[in-house]
Amino acid sequence: MGIRRFFLHFVGCIMSLKKYDLVVIGAGPAGEVGAIRAAQLGMKVALVEKNEHLGGTCLNWGCIPTKALIESAKVWTKINHLEDQGFSVGTPEYSWSKIMGRKEKIVGAQRKGLKFLMKKNKIDVYHGTASFKDPHVLGIKGSDTDESIEAKHILLATGSRVKELGFAPSNGKNILTSDTILSIDRVPKSLAVVGGGVVGMEFASLFGRFGSKVTVIELMPQALPFEDPECVKEVVRSFKKQNVVVETGSKLTGVKDNGQSCTVSVEGKDDRDFEVVLMSIGREPVLDNLELGRIGVSLDERGFVKVDAHYQTSVPHIFAVGDILSTPALAHTASAEAKHAVEVIAGHVPPVINYETNPSAVYTYPEVASIGLKEDILKEKGIEYGVAKFPFAPLAKAKIEDATEGFIKILYDVKYKEILGVHIVGAKATELISEFVLGKLLETTIDEIGQAIHPHPTISETIMEAAHVAEGGAIHL
Repeated sequence: MGIRRFFLHFVGCIMSLKKYDLVVIGAGPAGEVGAIRAAQLGMKVALVEKNEHLGGTCLNWGCIPTKALIESAKVWTKINHLEDQGFSVGTPEYSWSKIMGRKEKIVGAQRKGLKFLMKKNKIDVYHGTASFKDPHVLGIKGSDTDESIEAKHILLATGSRVKELGFAPSNGKNILTSDTILSIDRVPKSLAVVGGGVVGMEFASLFGRFGSKVTVIELMPQALPFEDPECVKEVVRSFKKQNVVVETGSKLTGVKDNGQSCTVSVEGKDDRDFEVVLMSIGREPVLDNLELGRIGVSLDERGFVKVDAHYQTSVPHIFAVGDILSTPALAHTASAEAKHAVEVIAGHVPPVINYETNPSAVYTYPEVASIGLKEDILKEKGIEYGVAKFPFAPLAKAKIEDATEGFIKILYDVKYKEILGVHIVGAKATELISEFVLGKLLETTIDEIGQAIHPHPTISETIMEAAHVAEGGAIHL
């Protein structure tokens, strides 16, 4: 009788499990988009998030809080040049605590918005860490949760976390990561940024404009290594006016915490002291606790989840998207992948994502944005291409907005005029690139871009003028 009671209890537990058409693990830009899209398509959806707030890295420690601070830095820069526009306001000052408060207010509003969207779409939200008990059953453990749920399909969207160097671990005080620096209570007098990728360069530009003396220490021969070299050269040139020095080909060998400062050691250079060090050496996928090995989900040699063109893993009912893949680790990329995966789960046949139409956006000052191929790749592939380039400086609107730095460069196929790549550096780069996202999707030619009438006066006229270069010459250059 004891065995029979146990068996009946076990069966009862299994039968009482909440069942979902889709369980999404991770509530960042991939997870929340996937969950909402699945609900729109008529699925019963659960969303599992281990942190207190929805939104993942992007909302809580990445895209949104950093861009809020970057916007404040832009305003501070403009305030310090008000006399150029005829204004006199005395000696300007800023309150760092109020700037940080504004950032928190924006993040808080977005968090509330996500909670509302979950309720609106009738998505069950579980706060806890998920792990596979079997291919269809997930255990969820949190401070107030310890239960299991069953899923017909599962979407893995657990994102990434900051990497650490074993010989220079962060301490949350004066050796910080991109997560912890968002809570810093001051603008440091001096800042060493270890890593000249997107995150490191954005923080360098931010704090440099607020007055920090910033040194970027980058191991590779070029900062922003995935961007066009000409664009990066323009950024580095502009950084010199923002209290930022970029040292490439520099190998960090040590960081020593001295209490009130840190001593930074770089191979071949004298040791230097900085008030704060920001470790920004990249990110790594978050897959621990899931027990993927138990259910047979395959990883590649670098630890990313293996998927096909529709984001299906080696286990057919399990899909994976976002930073746990080897695709570009960008919020908008993760969202697009999630939408695609969920539509496939729903039985739709969406077109495969063409990553050459996936834009890159860097929010330094000046901004950098790109799409498609770079010149070195075109040369490697032996593709005959042309270059149509136009600077912002001649434009009236660029002068009006004090945004004359930078240029747009369009790479196009000589024979068919197809746009192969676009690289923009300038104040509006991350907005201007969207025209080329649509253009690439529609297979627009550079001639068609030149024929499109752009409003005057606008910064977007650089696009039309660059296209005119390919037609025989820009009008205003």
